Amino acid sequence: MPVEKNSEYYQLLLQRWQQRKCSPDEALELMDYLQQNGANRILLSEMQAAFYQVKPDGSPDSGEYSARVREELLKRIQSTPVKLMPPGHQNRARFRYAAAAAIVIGISLPTAWYIWQKQTKGQKPIAAKTATPTDVLPGKNKAVLTLANGEKVVLDSTGMQQLAQQGNNTTVNKNGQLVYIASSNDSQSPVYNTLTTAAGEAFPLVLADGSRVWLNAASSIRFPVSFSSNERVVDLSGEAYFEIRNDAHRPFRVNVNKMSVDVLGTSFNINAYPDENTINTTLLEGAVKVNSGNNNLQLAPGEQSQVSINGNIRKITGVNTGEIIAWKDGYFQFENTDLTNVLKQFSHWYNVDIVYEGHVKPRKFFGMISRNSSLMNVLKMLNANDVAFRLEGRKLIVQGEK
Repeated sequence: MPVEKNSEYYQLLLQRWQQRKCSPDEALELMDYLQQNGANRILLSEMQAAFYQVKPDGSPDSGEYSARVREELLKRIQSTPVKLMPPGHQNRARFRYAAAAAIVIGISLPTAWYIWQKQTKGQKPIAAKTATPTDVLPGKNKAVLTLANGEKVVLDSTGMQQLAQQGNNTTVNKNGQLVYIASSNDSQSPVYNTLTTAAGEAFPLVLADGSRVWLNAASSIRFPVSFSSNERVVDLSGEAYFEIRNDAHRPFRVNVNKMSVDVLGTSFNINAYPDENTINTTLLEGAVKVNSGNNNLQLAPGEQSQVSINGNIRKITGVNTGEIIAWKDGYFQFENTDLTNVLKQFSHWYNVDIVYEGHVKPRKFFGMISRNSSLMNVLKMLNANDVAFRLEGRKLIVQGEK
């Protein structure tokens, strides 16, 4: 006899979830239900803190906060009409994979779903929590713009502000987004600006042709204030996500170290951090050609090129593009991600140095975590998977077997 999917049913699932007794299918069903309501999504992320027995500000919880969050969510479940998402919903399928894989590699399932905090598209990000004295706050929407004359301008999330008039072109900080407005009759020699982020900073940019760039932490991009009549060229270090305005008469090129990426109109991500073994270009839409010395490679959506230090290129197919660009949308996403790569991302965003002590056993991680979380709240994921660590100022020491 089919089970009636009413409010009482979801209250029971919630209780089983908190007691860590849910099966993977039950957890998926509960997540699908809660994700349909914005207020429930926020409460769901707060439940992660309650699960780890801390309050949103990072202070210890005696149990009162956990109980209050649970009671409020139960009320929401009772008053919200039941409407399940289609079985083939993308997020459900992705989480099913994560939960199933967690069993295979031995990660506890409660960890796999309690760290699941995806910010739904269009949803306002949860405000950053205040860190404890031994904690590290998350990164900020901040950067430094270096003008052609060498002047440096600090950018943040302030309102509309005109920054510079360079020739016939106007540069503005529009609510935390750097925007270039080019004159249609500009025929001057190219004037270059550079946008730079430190570790723990990120900033969006709209180029003079309307192309959009999201610059990740510890990165920089050099670009002309306005593009010439026959080409569009920028230079990148670090990581950025691009959405290029289509222009068949002016191909777009990104130069990175000794390689380049040619596009007409497309969306792609380039990761060229110095601490990576390869320069990775991942294509989401359109088509790009990756060039390295005499080697080149054409990519289709869902494919990634990896360029090694010696210039060799290889293609990876079936890439999870959502995981690659999660940083742009304000969260970390891990799907079968090893500990080293997890910590690299934390290092860039929280501006901490990673130090390993002794032999640290390899582990894989699954889940999604808001980049608005403080470092200690994020690191609870590691602690829940028996990864020992300590934080000394800006140094995160991961402790292994000696």
